[in-house]
Amino acid sequence: MLGNKKLVALCTSRVFDPQIHSFIEILNESLKAHGCNLWIYAINADLYWKEDADMSEATVFDILDWNRLDAVVLMDEKIKSHSVSEKIINKAHSLSMPVVVVDGEYDDTISISFDYAEGFEQIVRHVIEDHKAQRPHIMAGFKGNKFSDERIDVFKKVIEENGIAFSDDMVSYGEFWVRPARAAAEEILKREVLPDAVICANDIMAINVSDVFMNAGVGVPSDIIVTGFDGYDEALMSVPAITTASCKTNELAYMTAQAVLGCFIGDDTKRYRVIPRVIKNESCGCPRCSENSGSATKSFNAGFYRYHDDIRRQHTVSARMQSCNSPEELVEVLRDYYMPHVNIIIKNSCFESDRNFFLDDDDQSGFCFFYNSESNDNKIIPFDIDQSHPEFAQSAKNGYPWIFNALDYMNKTMGYICYSFQTYDITEYSKTAGISNMVSVGLGGYINMKYQHFLMSKVEEMYKIDALTGLYNRIAFHEAFKDMKNDPVMEGRPLSVIMVDLDRLKKINDTLGHDAGDR
Repeated sequence: MLGNKKLVALCTSRVFDPQIHSFIEILNESLKAHGCNLWIYAINADLYWKEDADMSEATVFDILDWNRLDAVVLMDEKIKSHSVSEKIINKAHSLSMPVVVVDGEYDDTISISFDYAEGFEQIVRHVIEDHKAQRPHIMAGFKGNKFSDERIDVFKKVIEENGIAFSDDMVSYGEFWVRPARAAAEEILKREVLPDAVICANDIMAINVSDVFMNAGVGVPSDIIVTGFDGYDEALMSVPAITTASCKTNELAYMTAQAVLGCFIGDDTKRYRVIPRVIKNESCGCPRCSENSGSATKSFNAGFYRYHDDIRRQHTVSARMQSCNSPEELVEVLRDYYMPHVNIIIKNSCFESDRNFFLDDDDQSGFCFFYNSESNDNKIIPFDIDQSHPEFAQSAKNGYPWIFNALDYMNKTMGYICYSFQTYDITEYSKTAGISNMVSVGLGGYINMKYQHFLMSKVEEMYKIDALTGLYNRIAFHEAFKDMKNDPVMEGRPLSVIMVDLDRLKKINDTLGHDAGDR
């Protein structure tokens, strides 16, 4: 609970992605209407199912406020790591806390997802049964990927039901991305007989396959029909506009809110499914459908023109941070950048300049509340990571979610940054990745520089100081003597040099050993 309201955690990735941003807004508004608060724990890069990778950014999921949480929503397909998802789920289960998994299935959780197979089947049937394609081809994703294999199976099923024999040469693999899809499209163009339809497993591949074909003088859809899947805005704005299926997260968000609220009243429903809606468009020969493409274009343009200026300013700030002399000076640099609605929590060990933070084992020195955009006080105060700061309680009052990112550098977590925007403006959400990266690079560089200065001072000390006596060696003596001799203050004043020697030291060393001589 947060105050008198139930608290729900959303674990996800890339809050600046238009679909995830829309999901957040709908989910938060739906929960808020029923007296709940939403906190968001997010990474800025997908983990891509690399289960053995050590991703420091994912440590943001280690700071879920389990003492206050009432439910967890996990966007499995967005995080893309079963090991990360299972860790969160196991912790929630140990506390008997309900978990709602979006686009994923785990034991003893509530599953909410699109029925991708049904949605893709509608696309294939539209191409085969409505447009009468006779030489269909499928551009799949990765070999062995469950979503890719599922869509191949759907493709086989539909074409065989329509009297078209399946063969392995009907399948290409575009790996869900630009270059592989373009390379696969080039290979298709080398065939003596071209397919009359290429049904792609996602929109990114469809856009690029269409582009490769048209650049080669092959008409889309006049020579080859091309379709996608996902319903991305880019597909609706391309030329020709791509036939696709809308897998936008609005319906998922409403169902997720329904599932969470159901948990609170004892509803034991475990599976919720949404069928993607087919959007027929120019790339298959249907009339253009441009739903929401105008507003999307404005959003893309606004983001494009802001992007370069933000990158330049953030580079300047991170460079200034690396040359700071104290934590308080770091805070001043961040205040100059102007980051409203931001709080930063840092590990105390980041400011211990006599240790290599990035190579040494992590210690248990705790955290400090490093930066508060709502205060002009640069005082850095201790912070208990297990206890929410009073600032966070504002979330219960203003109704907007908090967004938590990890601050990481050289694959090690330095702390966490928290955003509390008083709006759902996607341009604000889009800033989070850049700001988190700016602070991470600036702080990481500062920590490294402080340690380098420490090492330099130690090397200089070793270079000039005799390790046994702690006195200047000959090099340091001559430097000090030269400085005193050239000091105008010393002009005309006497200077004494005292020389101390120890008789028969060599004999002690030779007969009793150097340890005895040292003593």
